[in-house]
Amino acid sequence: MYVKTGKGKSLPDSSVRSRPVVAGILSLVSICVLSTLAHGDHVEKGQVTLEAMSVCEGLYRGRQVPSDVLQEMLADHALWLQSHEAQAGKPANFCGADLSGVDFREHDLSGANFQGANLSRADFTGAILIHANFQKADLSEASLYSTTLRGGQMAGAKLRSANMRKADLGQVNLAAADLREANLGEADIRMGVLRGADLEEAYLVRADLEMANLEEAYVVRADVRQANLYRALLRNAKFTESDLNHSNLQEADASGSDLSGADLGEANLVEVKLAGASLREATLVRTVLYQADLSQSNCAGASFQDADLLGANFQGANLARVEMDEAYLAKANLRGANLEAADLSWANLVEADLSAGDLEFAVLFRTNLQEAKLDNAGFYGADLRGTNLEGASLRHARLQGVALRYTHGLTQEQLNAACLDVRTRLPEGLQLPPPCENEKSGER
Repeated sequence: MYVKTGKGKSLPDSSVRSRPVVAGILSLVSICVLSTLAHGDHVEKGQVTLEAMSVCEGLYRGRQVPSDVLQEMLADHALWLQSHEAQAGKPANFCGADLSGVDFREHDLSGANFQGANLSRADFTGAILIHANFQKADLSEASLYSTTLRGGQMAGAKLRSANMRKADLGQVNLAAADLREANLGEADIRMGVLRGADLEEAYLVRADLEMANLEEAYVVRADVRQANLYRALLRNAKFTESDLNHSNLQEADASGSDLSGADLGEANLVEVKLAGASLREATLVRTVLYQADLSQSNCAGASFQDADLLGANFQGANLARVEMDEAYLAKANLRGANLEAADLSWANLVEADLSAGDLEFAVLFRTNLQEAKLDNAGFYGADLRGTNLEGASLRHARLQGVALRYTHGLTQEQLNAACLDVRTRLPEGLQLPPPCENEKSGER
């Protein structure tokens, strides 16, 4: 049915690389939309979806475009792009048309209207599509390799298994788009809006998502290795079982997100916001979380081995069974955290705050707790062999039945402030202090 409309076929040579006059007319509409999405430094929400262009009035809605008409429309669009005052030609309106499998390679279709069109398996390789409208279009299995879609409208588009590798998607609105199994490797999606988008099993290796909006996005089992998510909005997004190895999430806001089972090994999470997030069974080996906010997060069973957690905030977090051996937790805030059965062996917790923390059955073998705050913390059944407690505050710390015999740095003054009982094993030269009030009442 279709005549291939590839580069150089029945079109003026200037149509291939001519620059659009989209600074007026359609580009102005898109720019206005993006400005309404701005919120602080990010492109925000993305619920605005070019409502003014939502009514599809294409002449070929639901029908295939005859080959001669298609070439005429493309030629008219090329003239429109060349005319700086838009006095010649006219923009292509393919709204609702059936263009499945059509070859648009390397054409300049900036400002064209593909809203609601069937573009499944279409080929846009190398095409220029600045400010083009693909709202709710079907681009399943289409090739958008190395295309320029800057500022385009793709809200609600179907892009399942589409090839968008190395595409320029800067400031594109992909809100609620279907990007399952799509290839976005090395794509530039800076300031893009992917709020509520479905990226299940998508390929995002080395994609640039700086300051992009992925709030409530579904990024399950996706490959996000080495991706740049600097200052991205990831609130309430779902990244379960995704691979984020060596990715950059510095200063990203992932509050309330679900990263259960995700691999964040050696990732950059400096000053990331993960308050209330779920990192159950996640891998964060050698990850940098300097001053990260993980307050009230659920990290049960996660691995933070050899991670840099200097000044990190884990207040009220669930850290049961976490592996933090050899982690750097100096000056970290662990007030009220649940560290039951956690492995903190060889970890550095100098000046950390573990006040009111639950460390029952925790492993603190050769852990450095020098100058740490352990007030009101519970250590029932904990392993404190070789632990450095020099200068640590133990006011009302519950050490009943704990073996302190092989700890270092303990003084009688510290013990006098703590809660011990006859089962507590002390280093030589130190005496058992009077029992605490809770011990007298029979509490552990």
